Amino acid sequence: MLGWKWVVWKVLNVSRNQLRDHYLFNRRCDYTGTMPVLHTFDVSFNQLTSLNDFASFAGEFEGLQILDVSNNQLQTVDDSVCNWKQNISKLIAHHNALEVSSLRCLPTTVHFLDLSFCKLDQLDVHYFQQAVNLRELLLSGNKIKFIPSGWKSPNLQYLSLDGNSFGLISMNSFKYMPSLATLRAGNNPYHCTCDLYTFIQKTTTNRRVNITDWPENYKCYYPEHLLNKMAAEFSPGRIACDMKLVILISVITTASVVIGIMAMCYCFDVPWYTKATFQIIRAKYRAHKEGLKPEQRYDYHAFISYSHSDADWVRNQLLPCLESSRPPYHVCIHERDFTPGKWIIDNIIENIENSLKVIVVLSQNFVDSEWCNYELYFAQQRAIGKTFSDVILVVKEPINPNSLPSKYCKLKKMLSTKTYLEWPQQPKHQGFFWAQLKSVLGKPSVPQTPQHQPGSDPDISSTANMSDTECSESIHY
Repeated sequence: MLGWKWVVWKVLNVSRNQLRDHYLFNRRCDYTGTMPVLHTFDVSFNQLTSLNDFASFAGEFEGLQILDVSNNQLQTVDDSVCNWKQNISKLIAHHNALEVSSLRCLPTTVHFLDLSFCKLDQLDVHYFQQAVNLRELLLSGNKIKFIPSGWKSPNLQYLSLDGNSFGLISMNSFKYMPSLATLRAGNNPYHCTCDLYTFIQKTTTNRRVNITDWPENYKCYYPEHLLNKMAAEFSPGRIACDMKLVILISVITTASVVIGIMAMCYCFDVPWYTKATFQIIRAKYRAHKEGLKPEQRYDYHAFISYSHSDADWVRNQLLPCLESSRPPYHVCIHERDFTPGKWIIDNIIENIENSLKVIVVLSQNFVDSEWCNYELYFAQQRAIGKTFSDVILVVKEPINPNSLPSKYCKLKKMLSTKTYLEWPQQPKHQGFFWAQLKSVLGKPSVPQTPQHQPGSDPDISSTANMSDTECSESIHY
Protein backbone atom coordinates (compact mmCIF):
# COMPACT_ATOMS: atom_id res chain seq x y z
CA MET A 1 0.00 0.00 0.00
CA LEU A 2 1.25 3.45 -0.90
CA GLY A 3 2.25 5.87 1.86
CA TRP A 4 0.52 9.23 1.42
CA LYS A 5 1.12 10.99 4.72
CA TRP A 6 3.99 13.32 3.86
CA VAL A 7 3.38 13.74 0.11
CA VAL A 8 3.16 17.48 -0.77
CA TRP A 9 2.63 17.37 -4.52
CA LYS A 10 0.04 19.64 -6.19
CA VAL A 11 -0.33 17.36 -9.20
CA LEU A 12 -0.22 13.59 -8.90
CA ASN A 13 -0.52 11.28 -11.92
CA VAL A 14 -0.65 7.54 -11.24
CA SER A 15 -2.56 6.64 -14.41
CA ARG A 16 -2.01 3.56 -16.57
CA ASN A 17 -0.94 1.27 -13.75
CA GLN A 18 -2.53 -1.81 -12.23
CA LEU A 19 -3.71 -0.13 -9.06
CA ARG A 20 -6.54 -1.78 -7.16
CA ASP A 21 -8.71 -0.50 -4.34
CA HIS A 22 -6.67 -2.00 -1.50
CA TYR A 23 -3.44 -0.58 -2.93
CA LEU A 24 -4.72 2.92 -2.26
CA PHE A 25 -7.07 2.61 0.69
CA ASN A 26 -7.20 0.71 3.97
CA ARG A 27 -10.23 1.26 6.16
CA ARG A 28 -8.11 0.80 9.31
CA CYS A 29 -5.88 3.75 8.47
CA ASP A 30 -6.44 7.42 9.24
CA TYR A 31 -5.96 9.66 6.22
CA THR A 32 -6.85 12.94 7.90
CA GLY A 33 -4.63 15.79 6.66
CA THR A 34 -3.14 13.69 3.88
CA MET A 35 -1.72 15.64 0.92
CA PRO A 36 -3.23 18.99 1.92
CA VAL A 37 -2.02 20.88 -1.17
CA LEU A 38 -2.88 18.27 -3.83
CA HIS A 39 -4.84 20.06 -6.58
CA THR A 40 -5.02 17.53 -9.44
CA PHE A 41 -5.18 13.77 -9.05
CA ASP A 42 -5.13 11.49 -12.13
CA VAL A 43 -5.83 7.84 -11.38
CA SER A 44 -7.22 6.87 -14.80
CA PHE A 45 -6.62 3.56 -16.58
CA ASN A 46 -6.31 1.45 -13.43
CA GLN A 47 -8.43 -1.31 -11.90
CA LEU A 48 -10.38 0.55 -9.25
CA THR A 49 -13.87 -0.83 -8.60
CA SER A 50 -15.33 0.74 -5.43
CA LEU A 51 -16.49 4.32 -5.75
CA ASN A 52 -17.33 4.31 -2.04
CA ASP A 53 -13.79 3.38 -0.98
CA PHE A 54 -12.21 5.83 -3.37
CA ALA A 55 -14.43 8.64 -2.06
CA SER A 56 -13.43 7.80 1.52
CA PHE A 57 -9.76 7.95 0.49
CA ALA A 58 -9.67 10.98 -1.83
CA GLY A 59 -12.25 12.84 0.22
CA GLU A 60 -9.49 13.66 2.72
CA PHE A 61 -7.47 15.62 0.15
CA GLU A 62 -8.67 19.01 1.29
CA GLY A 63 -7.24 21.02 -1.62
CA LEU A 64 -8.29 18.64 -4.40
CA GLN A 65 -9.97 20.41 -7.34
CA ILE A 66 -9.56 18.16 -10.38
CA LEU A 67 -10.07 14.40 -10.26
CA ASP A 68 -9.71 11.95 -13.15
CA VAL A 69 -10.95 8.41 -12.47
CA SER A 70 -11.78 7.53 -16.07
CA ASN A 71 -11.26 4.09 -17.62
CA ASN A 72 -11.60 2.13 -14.39
CA GLN A 73 -14.33 -0.23 -13.28
CA LEU A 74 -15.87 2.02 -10.67
CA GLN A 75 -19.32 1.32 -9.29
CA THR A 76 -21.10 1.68 -5.98
CA VAL A 77 -21.07 -1.42 -3.82
CA ASP A 78 -23.27 -0.36 -0.90
CA ASP A 79 -25.77 2.29 0.16
CA SER A 80 -23.37 4.28 2.32
CA VAL A 81 -23.11 8.03 1.76
CA CYS A 82 -19.95 9.35 0.14
CA ASN A 83 -18.52 12.41 1.91
CA TRP A 84 -16.36 14.74 -0.13
CA LYS A 85 -14.84 17.34 2.22
CA GLN A 86 -13.29 19.48 -0.51
CA ASN A 87 -14.81 21.50 -3.33
CA ILE A 88 -13.98 19.39 -6.35
CA SER A 89 -14.75 21.42 -9.45
CA LYS A 90 -13.90 18.96 -12.22
CA LEU A 91 -14.63 15.23 -12.24
CA ILE A 92 -13.66 13.06 -15.19
CA ALA A 93 -15.24 9.61 -14.81
CA HIS A 94 -15.94 8.37 -18.33
CA HIS A 95 -15.65 4.67 -19.25
CA ASN A 96 -16.70 3.16 -15.94
CA ALA A 97 -19.56 0.84 -14.94
CA LEU A 98 -21.73 3.27 -13.03
CA GLU A 99 -25.41 2.83 -12.27
CA VAL A 100 -28.07 5.41 -11.53
CA SER A 101 -27.49 4.83 -7.81
CA SER A 102 -23.82 5.77 -8.32
CA LEU A 103 -24.74 9.40 -8.87
CA ARG A 104 -25.48 9.92 -5.19
CA CYS A 105 -21.81 9.11 -4.45
CA LEU A 106 -20.47 11.88 -6.68
CA PRO A 107 -19.42 15.29 -5.37
CA THR A 108 -22.10 17.96 -5.81
CA THR A 109 -19.64 20.86 -6.06
CA VAL A 110 -18.47 20.09 -9.59
CA HIS A 111 -18.56 22.60 -12.44
CA PHE A 112 -17.53 19.99 -15.01
CA LEU A 113 -18.74 16.37 -15.00
CA ASP A 114 -17.89 13.74 -17.59
CA LEU A 115 -19.92 10.53 -17.27
CA SER A 116 -19.63 9.41 -20.89
CA PHE A 117 -19.67 5.68 -21.69
CA CYS A 118 -20.59 4.65 -18.17
CA LYS A 119 -23.46 2.32 -19.14
CA LEU A 120 -26.04 4.57 -17.47
CA ASP A 121 -29.60 3.73 -18.56
CA GLN A 122 -31.33 6.49 -16.60
CA LEU A 123 -30.57 9.63 -14.62
CA ASP A 124 -31.10 10.67 -11.01
CA VAL A 125 -32.60 14.16 -11.23
CA HIS A 126 -32.13 14.70 -7.49
CA TYR A 127 -28.35 14.74 -7.91
CA PHE A 128 -28.53 17.45 -10.57
CA GLN A 129 -30.80 19.55 -8.37
CA GLN A 130 -28.08 19.48 -5.70
CA ALA A 131 -25.22 20.11 -8.14
CA VAL A 132 -26.16 23.77 -8.55
CA ASN A 133 -22.70 24.80 -9.84
CA LEU A 134 -22.69 22.33 -12.74
CA ARG A 135 -21.99 24.06 -16.06
CA GLU A 136 -20.75 21.28 -18.35
CA LEU A 137 -22.20 17.77 -18.42
CA LEU A 138 -21.07 15.00 -20.74
CA LEU A 139 -23.33 11.94 -20.98
CA SER A 140 -22.37 10.65 -24.43
CA GLY A 141 -22.35 6.95 -25.27
CA ASN A 142 -24.58 5.74 -22.46
CA LYS A 143 -27.86 3.81 -22.67
CA ILE A 144 -30.19 6.51 -21.42
CA LYS A 145 -33.70 5.51 -22.53
CA PHE A 146 -35.51 8.77 -21.84
CA ILE A 147 -34.94 12.35 -20.79
CA PRO A 148 -36.47 12.60 -17.32
CA SER A 149 -39.25 15.10 -16.78
CA GLY A 150 -38.50 17.80 -14.26
CA TRP A 151 -34.75 17.66 -14.95
CA LYS A 152 -33.50 20.85 -13.29
CA SER A 153 -30.01 22.25 -13.70
CA PRO A 154 -30.22 26.04 -13.47
CA ASN A 155 -26.60 26.86 -14.40
CA LEU A 156 -25.92 24.15 -16.97
CA GLN A 157 -24.51 25.65 -20.17
CA TYR A 158 -23.19 22.66 -22.14
CA LEU A 159 -24.92 19.28 -22.41
CA SER A 160 -23.82 16.27 -24.43
CA LEU A 161 -26.36 13.45 -24.89
CA ASP A 162 -25.29 11.95 -28.21
CA GLY A 163 -25.13 8.19 -28.71
CA ASN A 164 -27.80 7.16 -26.21
CA SER A 165 -31.07 5.22 -26.55
CA PHE A 166 -33.81 7.81 -26.17
CA GLY A 167 -36.07 8.65 -29.10
CA LEU A 168 -38.29 11.40 -27.75
CA ILE A 169 -37.24 14.99 -27.33
CA SER A 170 -39.42 18.08 -27.07
CA MET A 171 -39.55 21.69 -25.91
CA ASN A 172 -40.30 20.43 -22.39
CA SER A 173 -37.15 18.30 -22.19
CA PHE A 174 -34.87 21.18 -21.18
CA LYS A 175 -37.28 23.84 -19.98
CA TYR A 176 -35.72 23.82 -16.48
CA MET A 177 -32.26 24.58 -17.90
CA PRO A 178 -32.50 28.33 -18.52
CA SER A 179 -28.74 28.76 -19.07
CA LEU A 180 -28.32 25.97 -21.63
CA ALA A 181 -26.44 27.32 -24.66
CA THR A 182 -24.90 24.28 -26.36
CA LEU A 183 -26.47 20.88 -26.97
CA ARG A 184 -25.10 17.77 -28.61
CA ALA A 185 -27.78 15.07 -28.96
CA GLY A 186 -27.23 13.25 -32.26
CA ASN A 187 -27.02 9.52 -32.99
CA ASN A 188 -30.13 8.62 -31.03
CA PRO A 189 -33.06 6.50 -32.35
CA TYR A 190 -35.37 9.45 -32.85
CA HIS A 191 -39.11 9.26 -33.25
CA CYS A 192 -39.82 11.69 -36.05
CA THR A 193 -42.94 13.25 -34.62
CA CYS A 194 -44.33 16.72 -34.17
CA ASP A 195 -42.49 17.07 -30.84
CA LEU A 196 -39.11 16.57 -32.51
CA TYR A 197 -40.06 18.77 -35.48
CA THR A 198 -41.27 21.59 -33.23
CA PHE A 199 -38.20 21.34 -30.99
CA ILE A 200 -35.77 21.52 -33.91
CA GLN A 201 -37.66 24.33 -35.65
CA LYS A 202 -37.94 26.56 -32.59
CA THR A 203 -34.42 25.81 -31.36
CA THR A 204 -32.75 26.51 -34.69
CA THR A 205 -34.91 29.58 -35.27
CA ASN A 206 -34.46 31.20 -31.88
CA ARG A 207 -30.74 30.32 -31.81
CA ARG A 208 -30.78 30.41 -28.02
CA VAL A 209 -29.38 26.87 -27.97
CA ASN A 210 -26.72 25.82 -30.47
CA ILE A 211 -27.17 22.20 -31.59
CA THR A 212 -23.60 21.42 -32.62
CA ASP A 213 -24.19 18.13 -34.46
CA TRP A 214 -27.33 19.15 -36.39
CA PRO A 215 -28.33 17.98 -38.94
CA GLU A 216 -25.83 15.27 -39.95
CA ASN A 217 -26.23 13.09 -36.84
CA TYR A 218 -30.03 13.15 -36.60
CA LYS A 219 -31.91 10.32 -38.32
CA CYS A 220 -35.39 8.88 -37.95
CA TYR A 221 -35.82 5.51 -36.32
CA TYR A 222 -39.62 5.61 -36.03
CA PRO A 223 -42.11 5.38 -37.72
CA GLU A 224 -40.95 2.51 -39.88
CA HIS A 225 -41.53 4.20 -43.24
CA LEU A 226 -39.13 6.98 -42.17
CA LEU A 227 -36.37 4.63 -40.97
CA ASN A 228 -32.88 6.10 -41.58
CA LYS A 229 -34.35 9.21 -43.15
CA MET A 230 -32.61 12.43 -42.17
CA ALA A 231 -34.62 14.24 -39.51
CA ALA A 232 -33.97 17.49 -41.37
CA GLU A 233 -36.06 16.12 -44.25
CA PHE A 234 -39.01 15.35 -41.98
CA SER A 235 -41.61 18.07 -42.40
CA PRO A 236 -45.14 17.17 -41.24
CA GLY A 237 -46.44 20.68 -41.81
CA ARG A 238 -47.81 23.38 -39.58
CA ILE A 239 -51.38 22.10 -39.46
CA ALA A 240 -50.29 18.68 -38.22
CA CYS A 241 -48.02 20.03 -35.47
CA ASP A 242 -49.55 23.30 -34.33
CA MET A 243 -51.84 22.12 -31.56
CA LYS A 244 -53.59 25.47 -31.24
CA LEU A 245 -54.28 25.49 -34.97
CA VAL A 246 -55.48 21.86 -34.86
CA ILE A 247 -57.84 22.70 -31.99
CA LEU A 248 -59.09 25.80 -33.82
CA ILE A 249 -59.74 23.84 -37.02
CA SER A 250 -61.41 21.04 -35.04
CA VAL A 251 -63.67 23.50 -33.24
CA ILE A 252 -64.61 25.28 -36.48
CA THR A 253 -65.22 21.96 -38.27
CA THR A 254 -67.27 20.56 -35.39
CA ALA A 255 -69.28 23.77 -35.12
CA SER A 256 -69.90 23.75 -38.88
CA VAL A 257 -71.05 20.13 -38.79
CA VAL A 258 -73.32 20.80 -35.81
CA ILE A 259 -74.78 23.91 -37.45
CA GLY A 260 -75.21 21.98 -40.71
CA ILE A 261 -76.99 19.13 -38.92
CA MET A 262 -79.19 21.61 -37.06
CA ALA A 263 -80.02 23.35 -40.34
CA MET A 264 -80.89 20.01 -41.97
CA CYS A 265 -82.97 19.05 -38.96
CA TYR A 266 -84.81 22.34 -39.24
CA CYS A 267 -85.34 22.03 -43.00
CA PHE A 268 -86.55 18.43 -42.81
CA ASP A 269 -88.45 18.82 -39.53
CA VAL A 270 -86.40 16.13 -37.77
CA PRO A 271 -87.52 17.33 -34.30
CA TRP A 272 -91.15 16.83 -35.30
CA TYR A 273 -90.47 13.30 -36.61
CA THR A 274 -88.49 12.49 -33.48
CA LYS A 275 -91.32 13.69 -31.29
CA ALA A 276 -93.88 11.70 -33.29
CA THR A 277 -91.75 8.54 -33.20
CA PHE A 278 -91.36 8.96 -29.46
CA GLN A 279 -95.14 9.18 -29.14
CA ILE A 280 -95.50 5.90 -31.06
CA ILE A 281 -92.94 4.16 -28.87
CA ARG A 282 -94.53 5.48 -25.69
CA ALA A 283 -98.00 4.39 -26.82
CA LYS A 284 -96.67 0.93 -27.75
CA TYR A 285 -95.02 0.69 -24.35
CA ARG A 286 -98.20 1.63 -22.52
CA ALA A 287 -100.16 -0.92 -24.56
CA HIS A 288 -97.60 -3.59 -23.75
CA LYS A 289 -97.61 -2.64 -20.08
CA GLU A 290 -101.39 -2.90 -19.95
CA GLY A 291 -101.26 -6.33 -21.58
CA LEU A 292 -102.99 -5.31 -24.79
CA LYS A 293 -102.41 -7.67 -27.71
CA PRO A 294 -102.90 -6.81 -31.38
CA GLU A 295 -106.01 -8.33 -32.92
CA GLN A 296 -105.92 -10.46 -36.03
CA ARG A 297 -108.94 -8.68 -37.59
CA TYR A 298 -109.98 -5.04 -37.90
CA ASP A 299 -112.75 -3.21 -36.04
CA TYR A 300 -113.21 -0.59 -38.77
CA HIS A 301 -113.16 -0.51 -42.52
CA ALA A 302 -111.55 2.91 -42.45
CA PHE A 303 -110.14 5.53 -40.13
CA ILE A 304 -110.90 9.05 -41.34
CA SER A 305 -108.23 11.66 -40.67
CA TYR A 306 -109.46 15.20 -41.17
CA SER A 307 -109.18 18.72 -39.84
CA HIS A 308 -111.78 20.11 -37.47
CA SER A 309 -112.46 22.80 -40.08
CA ASP A 310 -113.52 20.06 -42.52
CA ALA A 311 -115.77 18.30 -39.99
CA ASP A 312 -119.00 19.54 -41.63
CA TRP A 313 -118.00 18.05 -44.97
CA VAL A 314 -117.10 14.75 -43.30
CA ARG A 315 -120.41 14.60 -41.36
CA ASN A 316 -122.68 15.79 -44.15
CA GLN A 317 -121.03 14.19 -47.16
CA LEU A 318 -118.49 11.46 -46.39
CA LEU A 319 -120.06 9.61 -43.45
CA PRO A 320 -123.61 9.38 -44.89
CA CYS A 321 -122.43 7.87 -48.15
CA LEU A 322 -120.19 5.29 -46.47
CA GLU A 323 -122.35 4.27 -43.53
CA SER A 324 -125.58 4.13 -45.58
CA SER A 325 -124.21 1.49 -47.94
CA ARG A 326 -125.68 -2.01 -47.89
CA PRO A 327 -123.89 -3.51 -46.04
CA PRO A 328 -122.53 -0.34 -44.42
CA TYR A 329 -118.90 0.63 -44.01
CA HIS A 330 -117.84 0.89 -40.39
CA VAL A 331 -115.65 3.97 -40.16
CA CYS A 332 -113.87 5.65 -37.26
CA ILE A 333 -113.79 9.38 -36.61
CA HIS A 334 -112.11 10.94 -33.62
CA GLU A 335 -115.02 13.02 -32.31
CA ARG A 336 -117.30 10.01 -32.11
CA ASP A 337 -115.24 6.85 -31.69
CA PHE A 338 -112.28 7.80 -29.51
CA THR A 339 -112.36 6.32 -26.00
CA PRO A 340 -112.97 9.05 -23.39
CA GLY A 341 -110.25 9.47 -20.76
CA LYS A 342 -107.58 7.81 -22.88
CA TRP A 343 -104.44 9.48 -24.17
CA ILE A 344 -105.11 11.16 -27.52
CA ILE A 345 -101.97 9.62 -29.02
CA ASP A 346 -103.03 6.18 -27.77
CA ASN A 347 -106.50 6.69 -29.29
CA ILE A 348 -105.02 7.69 -32.64
CA ILE A 349 -102.54 4.81 -32.85
CA GLU A 350 -104.99 2.18 -31.58
CA ASN A 351 -107.80 3.16 -33.95
CA ILE A 352 -105.49 3.47 -36.96
CA GLU A 353 -104.14 -0.01 -36.27
CA ASN A 354 -107.70 -1.34 -35.87
CA SER A 355 -108.75 0.06 -39.25
CA LEU A 356 -108.33 -1.68 -42.59
CA LYS A 357 -107.79 1.58 -44.46
CA VAL A 358 -106.96 5.18 -43.58
CA ILE A 359 -108.79 7.94 -45.44
CA VAL A 360 -106.92 11.25 -45.36
CA VAL A 361 -109.10 14.27 -46.15
CA LEU A 362 -106.40 16.56 -47.43
CA SER A 363 -106.89 20.32 -47.33
CA GLN A 364 -104.96 23.40 -46.30
CA ASN A 365 -106.60 23.15 -42.88
CA PHE A 366 -105.27 19.59 -42.62
CA VAL A 367 -101.74 20.77 -43.43
CA ASP A 368 -101.93 23.44 -40.72
CA SER A 369 -103.20 21.05 -38.02
CA GLU A 370 -100.67 19.49 -35.61
CA TRP A 371 -102.90 16.52 -34.72
CA CYS A 372 -103.58 15.84 -38.40
CA ASN A 373 -99.82 15.74 -38.91
CA TYR A 374 -99.58 13.06 -36.21
CA GLU A 375 -102.41 11.01 -37.72
CA LEU A 376 -100.83 11.11 -41.18
CA TYR A 377 -97.41 10.20 -39.80
CA PHE A 378 -98.79 7.25 -37.83
CA ALA A 379 -100.68 6.08 -40.90
CA GLN A 380 -97.48 6.27 -42.93
CA GLN A 381 -95.58 4.37 -40.25
CA ARG A 382 -98.18 1.62 -40.36
CA ALA A 383 -97.92 1.54 -44.13
CA ILE A 384 -94.16 0.93 -44.14
CA GLY A 385 -93.49 -2.06 -46.39
CA LYS A 386 -96.96 -1.85 -47.95
CA THR A 387 -96.23 0.95 -50.47
CA PHE A 388 -98.94 3.08 -48.79
CA SER A 389 -101.69 0.83 -50.22
CA ASP A 390 -103.74 1.25 -47.03
CA VAL A 391 -103.66 5.05 -47.18
CA ILE A 392 -106.34 6.69 -49.35
CA LEU A 393 -105.80 10.34 -50.20
CA VAL A 394 -108.90 12.46 -50.69
CA VAL A 395 -107.90 15.93 -51.85
CA LYS A 396 -110.79 18.13 -50.75
CA GLU A 397 -109.30 21.30 -52.19
CA PRO A 398 -106.42 21.91 -54.63
CA ILE A 399 -102.98 21.86 -52.95
CA ASN A 400 -99.61 22.56 -54.55
CA PRO A 401 -97.25 19.75 -53.40
CA ASN A 402 -94.28 22.13 -53.60
CA SER A 403 -95.90 24.39 -51.00
CA LEU A 404 -96.09 21.63 -48.38
CA PRO A 405 -93.71 21.86 -45.37
CA SER A 406 -90.60 19.68 -45.41
CA LYS A 407 -92.06 17.29 -42.82
CA TYR A 408 -94.56 16.23 -45.49
CA CYS A 409 -91.84 14.73 -47.69
CA LYS A 410 -93.63 11.36 -47.77
CA LEU A 411 -96.92 13.06 -48.57
CA LYS A 412 -95.23 14.90 -51.44
CA LYS A 413 -93.98 11.57 -52.72
CA MET A 414 -97.45 10.06 -52.43
CA LEU A 415 -99.03 12.96 -54.32
CA SER A 416 -96.47 12.63 -57.11
CA THR A 417 -96.42 8.83 -57.40
CA LYS A 418 -99.79 7.61 -56.07
CA THR A 419 -103.21 8.10 -57.62
CA TYR A 420 -105.41 10.14 -55.30
CA LEU A 421 -109.11 11.06 -55.28
CA GLU A 422 -109.96 14.70 -55.83
CA TRP A 423 -113.28 16.05 -54.57
CA PRO A 424 -115.06 17.65 -57.56
CA GLN A 425 -116.77 20.99 -57.03
CA GLN A 426 -119.38 20.29 -59.76
CA PRO A 427 -122.26 18.19 -58.35
CA LYS A 428 -122.62 16.21 -61.56
CA HIS A 429 -119.13 14.75 -61.10
CA GLN A 430 -119.51 13.83 -57.44
CA GLY A 431 -121.34 10.56 -58.07
CA PHE A 432 -118.31 9.20 -59.89
CA PHE A 433 -116.13 10.30 -56.94
CA TRP A 434 -118.18 8.19 -54.49
CA ALA A 435 -117.99 5.20 -56.80
CA GLN A 436 -114.22 5.56 -56.98
CA LEU A 437 -113.90 5.84 -53.19
CA LYS A 438 -115.99 2.71 -52.55
CA SER A 439 -114.01 0.87 -55.18
CA VAL A 440 -110.76 1.74 -53.43
CA LEU A 441 -112.22 0.79 -50.03
CA GLY A 442 -113.40 -2.56 -51.36
CA LYS A 443 -116.59 -4.36 -50.54
CA PRO A 444 -117.72 -3.83 -46.92
CA SER A 445 -117.52 -6.86 -44.68
CA VAL A 446 -118.68 -7.41 -41.12
CA PRO A 447 -115.86 -6.32 -38.75
CA GLN A 448 -114.87 -8.42 -35.74
CA THR A 449 -116.23 -6.15 -33.00
CA PRO A 450 -118.05 -3.19 -34.48
CA GLN A 451 -117.82 -0.40 -31.95
CA HIS A 452 -120.33 1.90 -33.67
CA GLN A 453 -123.54 1.29 -35.56
CA PRO A 454 -124.62 3.90 -38.09
CA GLY A 455 -127.21 6.24 -36.65
CA SER A 456 -126.32 5.60 -33.01
CA ASP A 457 -124.79 9.06 -32.54
CA PRO A 458 -127.55 11.69 -32.24
CA ASP A 459 -125.28 14.41 -33.63
CA ILE A 460 -124.68 12.49 -36.82
CA SER A 461 -127.87 10.37 -37.14
CA SER A 462 -129.66 12.92 -39.29
CA THR A 463 -127.40 12.18 -42.24
CA ALA A 464 -126.18 8.67 -41.54
CA ASN A 465 -129.32 6.71 -42.51
CA MET A 466 -129.40 7.47 -46.23
CA SER A 467 -129.49 4.66 -48.74
CA ASP A 468 -127.13 4.47 -51.72
CA THR A 469 -129.87 6.00 -53.89
CA GLU A 470 -130.44 8.86 -51.45
CA CYS A 471 -126.64 9.45 -51.27
CA SER A 472 -126.52 9.68 -55.05
CA GLU A 473 -129.53 12.01 -55.10
CA SER A 474 -128.03 14.30 -52.44
CA ILE A 475 -124.94 14.57 -54.55
CA HIS A 476 -126.77 15.45 -57.78
CA TYR A 477 -129.36 17.61 -56.03
